Amino acid sequence: MVKKYRESSKNLEGSEKRISFVINTSEDRVNRLRQAYLDGNLMVDSGRLAEKMIAFERQLEIVFPDKDSP
Repeated sequence: MVKKYRESSKNLEGSEKRISFVINTSEDRVNRLRQAYLDGNLMVDSGRLAEKMIAFERQLEIVFPDKDSP
């Protein structure tokens, strides 16, 4: 039983490291994109962005259907 806990603990530590890497990488990327936008080096296509946001919302509706719907 002790071995199971050790394995679980190691798996948890590994997961935390991976999650931390993703969060830090995402944060760095967001900061770089923000700075590029502020510097005028990044142009945003608002129409394309709106289409992607709508598509994402539709995916959420499929995954998490409204409970109040008939």
